[in-house]
Amino acid sequence: MAEEKATVPRLQKDRAEKKLEGCRDVFTDISNVLIFEKPLIWEDQLRDGPTETIYKADDATRYREQRRDVAKYVENMGIQMMFIGMENQSKTDRDMAIRVMGYDYASYRSQMDAGAPRYPVITVVLYFGDQEWDVGTSLKELMDIPEELEHKFADYRINLIDVPRLPKSVRAKLTSDFRVIADYFAEKGGAEDQSRSERTLKHPVEVADFFRAFSGDKRFSETMEVVAEMEKEGREVRMCDLFDKAEARGHREGRAEERARMISAMRRKWDKQLSAADAAEALELDEAEVREVYDLIERNSGLSDLEIAKVLVQEEYK
Repeated sequence: MAEEKATVPRLQKDRAEKKLEGCRDVFTDISNVLIFEKPLIWEDQLRDGPTETIYKADDATRYREQRRDVAKYVENMGIQMMFIGMENQSKTDRDMAIRVMGYDYASYRSQMDAGAPRYPVITVVLYFGDQEWDVGTSLKELMDIPEELEHKFADYRINLIDVPRLPKSVRAKLTSDFRVIADYFAEKGGAEDQSRSERTLKHPVEVADFFRAFSGDKRFSETMEVVAEMEKEGREVRMCDLFDKAEARGHREGRAEERARMISAMRRKWDKQLSAADAAEALELDEAEVREVYDLIERNSGLSDLEIAKVLVQEEYK
C-alpha cells in the first residue's frame, strides 16, 4: 500500500518494540524459535526483570545509567534458571558487543551482590535495519589484535537476529504476533506480500503501534484507535484489517485533498457572491454539490477548505 511517511522519534520506536516484545507469548516465541531454536521456556515461567542499571564511569566520580529494552527472568518452581534480555536495533552499531557486555556484567554483578546462586544471562539483539549487519558481532572484530596475544584475549560475541532476512522456514515456526512483524520486514526486503494475511492478532494495538513506529506511516495512528475499539468490543482483528483500515484512511485523505481543491474554487465564487447555480455552470459542476458546499461555508466560516472537504468525505464513507 502507498505510505505517507513521517519521521518517528527513537523514543516512540523503543516504546513500540518494548510493548509488543514484553508480551509473554511474544517473548517466549522469540526465545524458543530465534534464540534457542527449540521449545525451552514457557510463558508461566517468565517474570519481568530490571531494565535499568547504574554503573560507575571511568573517572570513578560519576554514575551513569544504562537501560535494556526488554528483560525477563525465567523461573522454575521459584528457582531462577536464567535471565534473558532483548535489545532492538534499527541501525548497525559497531560497538554493540561492548554495550551488551555492559548489560550482561550488570546482571551478573547483581547476582553477586545479592549472594544468589549464579544463573546464565543471555542477551539477543533483534536487528530491523534495511541493510545487512556488516560491522561485526564480537569484540575481536573491533580491533587489530597481535597474533601472539590472541590466545590471551577474552572475546565477547553478541547473539544477533537479523529479522528482515530471516528465512521463510524460520518465520513459519513463529506462532505469536511477532510472526506478522517478521513477515512485514521480509516483505519490505522484497519477499512475499503478507499484508493481506488472514492471521488473527492477539495484540492488535501493539502490532499497529509497531507498524506505525517503524513504517513512519501516519495512517496507523488512526488505525490504532480503530483496532483498540474493535478489541474492546471483543471483535477479532486480523493482519489484513490493519492494512485495510490504514488504506481506507489513506483513500479518505486523498479524496479530501482532491475535494479541497474544488472547494477552493467554489469559495472564490462564493466570495464574489455568485449564486450556486452560476457557480455550478462556471465550474461545470452539479448545482446540488455547489449548494451543499456553499451551505457549509456559510455555517462554518472558520473552517478551511480542507476541513470542509473532510466533513464531506466523512459523510461519503459512513
